[in-house]
Amino acid sequence: MSPITVSLAPVGAFAAVLAVATMVHASIADARSVPTQPATPRHQRLHRRRPPPTAEQWAALLDAVSAEVRTGSSLTVAHRHALTAHPWCDLPPTGHDDEHAALVRHTLHSIRTLGGPGAVGLDAAASLLRERAALRAEVAVHSAQARLSARVMTTVPVAFCAWSLASSASFRRAWLSPIGLVCAVCGGLCNLCGWWWMRYSIGRVER
Repeated sequence: MSPITVSLAPVGAFAAVLAVATMVHASIADARSVPTQPATPRHQRLHRRRPPPTAEQWAALLDAVSAEVRTGSSLTVAHRHALTAHPWCDLPPTGHDDEHAALVRHTLHSIRTLGGPGAVGLDAAASLLRERAALRAEVAVHSAQARLSARVMTTVPVAFCAWSLASSASFRRAWLSPIGLVCAVCGGLCNLCGWWWMRYSIGRVER
């Protein structure tokens, strides 16, 4: 081994250590820049006031991030630029995610942590979000008849009762009798319970 090689060995080792330290520092800084807002009371109130982004809106955000990542931008820069075009898709404070925000957060965190072809993961997550939106739209279409039936079955007895009270004196006398009042209260409670049960059943299917 030549004297020049021996003398340059410490310099090369120092350069390698410096490069690794720089990469680690960049990774830590990149991880800290995950667009998660601090859970301040004001920030929580803003997220409570506005409706959460839909699956389609989250997918559009991921498409924008993916497009910029493909041009060579880092994930942090691409996400920051995408948020300027989709400000309603800002991630909520940790612990306040819905299923769509949780998927976006997990995708971004996985790409930052594991590396690899980030655009591929972003595109896959966007496709999954669009599949969710399509499935929910299909469920809403199929449950439209059930919602209409629930409204008809709830409003028709009330409308018939109101029309009978307005047009029939004998019905009003029967309504105002003790037995009539008990029957009216029981019927109203049954009608209310049926409305609640139909709404609960349809809501479970649509979730």
